[in-house]
Amino acid sequence: MIRLEDVCKVFAGAQGSVEAVKHVHLTIETGEIFGIIGFSGAGKSTLLRCINLLERPTSGRVLLDDTDITQLSEADVRAVRRRIGMIFQQFNLFASRTVFGNVAFPLAGRGLSREKLKARVGELLELVGLSGREDSYPSQLSGGQKQRVAIARALASEPEILLCDEATSALDPQTTHAILQLLRELNRKLGLTIVLITHEMQVIKEICDHVAVMEDGAVVEQGEVFSVFAAPRRPVTRSFLEMTSHMAGFRRLLEEKSPVLQLRPGQCILSLRYLERNACSALVSYLSRTYGVDLNIIFGNIEMIGDHPLGGLIVIAEGGEKAIADCIAYLQNIHVGVEVLLDARTAH
Repeated sequence: MIRLEDVCKVFAGAQGSVEAVKHVHLTIETGEIFGIIGFSGAGKSTLLRCINLLERPTSGRVLLDDTDITQLSEADVRAVRRRIGMIFQQFNLFASRTVFGNVAFPLAGRGLSREKLKARVGELLELVGLSGREDSYPSQLSGGQKQRVAIARALASEPEILLCDEATSALDPQTTHAILQLLRELNRKLGLTIVLITHEMQVIKEICDHVAVMEDGAVVEQGEVFSVFAAPRRPVTRSFLEMTSHMAGFRRLLEEKSPVLQLRPGQCILSLRYLERNACSALVSYLSRTYGVDLNIIFGNIEMIGDHPLGGLIVIAEGGEKAIADCIAYLQNIHVGVEVLLDARTAH
């Protein structure tokens, strides 16, 4: 459906040019939910706007169904944009228009009769769970309801693609969850291809099939969500993962040499990360029985990515030098990532 080939975007500024997007290659399949995550200034919003040419790439190609839309005339680009809906963090609703007026706005000039327009708006509001709110104004709605109106408006022209620019960043966690579930439902029901950008790891984990991680204008890591976050290769990806798994707090305890983590001779602290879909394996009891190593769990984090559990454990391991080494070798053999975080054994 969507393919970006070596896309770059450079902005001219008073202090010189700024390369906001650097040599991005992405393929987004029809019907999937694709997430782009990055911290502020990573270039993700600019990249998203390159997909519908609200920002024209300085170089590179943007292909929709194998058509390079960067080579199209402005009139043809406008036609392509009708295939692409977009929703924003701040909703962008018309304060002076009712819910009906906001949703009906993209349908102006389509030659629809009043009856057909009313029926179409009614269908869209039912689809997003807002039936009966046609006469309300945006000021009378909650943040979640405003975003539902924005989604209904984006769907009015029956797009094949929906671009979401930080669509849940202004919402509380409960409302964010409800909007994400709505997007997942629309993806399944309508076959929508959804591309969303966010700085929130939980958004990616909750509904995305694939993810691209951006840093300083470049995509530094991409792939299936489970695979990328089970074995992150880049520091920025690990940062996102640790922020949501509370590992950042644990590492601070390590750096501060907290007495909570003080070890006796012969002990070490191991981080065990599940790199495959085996997070339910009874590893601790098996290792204790098989290798005679005492494992004291001091931190654990298991969460769901799609239908699969992902997470890991922090354990204090105590036993013979060879026994611990054999444990580590076994874990690595079954694709569990092992990192020695702190070591008080006599040999290393």
